[in-house]
Amino acid sequence: MQLKRVFRAIFNRLPLINRYEIHRRPWTFDGRRACERGRIIPVRPTGGLMRINYACGRNFFPGWLNVDSYRQGNPQGAVFECIDLISRHPFPDASFEYGFAEDFLEHLSQEDSLVFLSECLRTLKPGGVLRLAFPGLEGVLAKHYPHGDWETVNVAKEEAYTRFEHLHFYSRDELSLVARHLGYSTVFFFEFCESTHEALRGIEQRAAQRTLNTYAELTK
Repeated sequence: MQLKRVFRAIFNRLPLINRYEIHRRPWTFDGRRACERGRIIPVRPTGGLMRINYACGRNFFPGWLNVDSYRQGNPQGAVFECIDLISRHPFPDASFEYGFAEDFLEHLSQEDSLVFLSECLRTLKPGGVLRLAFPGLEGVLAKHYPHGDWETVNVAKEEAYTRFEHLHFYSRDELSLVARHLGYSTVFFFEFCESTHEALRGIEQRAAQRTLNTYAELTK
């Protein structure tokens, strides 16, 4: 019996693996140790690239620094770096003019999304812009929760959350609150592929989600 408890204790400290990151179970997280580890992460040069494509998957942008926690497919000449997106990003302060993340934010817990958004802010140049495309809470409720009955909310839980490993959907109000609190100066919302910045115009890939997704631009 004692041996079983020992094995269970060991197992509970093993990393969990999902599609994006390897991380320890939440109750083993030590914020101060994470800060210490972050300080010794080697800084990587950006190769002069001023645009970064976060959680790119197989969607490699030429002329951008494409990053993800693991490589999928062939970049075909595009620049790719494998990094942990919910830890300290290995780039100097004020490195990028533009950042972009499509269908990534919803895969993060709220606390991990705060880490991600904070690191995006740090590595943006003053006046730099982070564009986010993600299923917004407004769209999720409209599509998956037409009613509030027991059957509807349980089917929606599977279809909107667990099937795709989605953890948290930001509403526009919540994203605005979080972004401004972290230090972004402005938050604006747009339609699919629309932007006042040429570099951020027409870069979304998932047209089928245009009524579900929220498109936001956060300026440093």
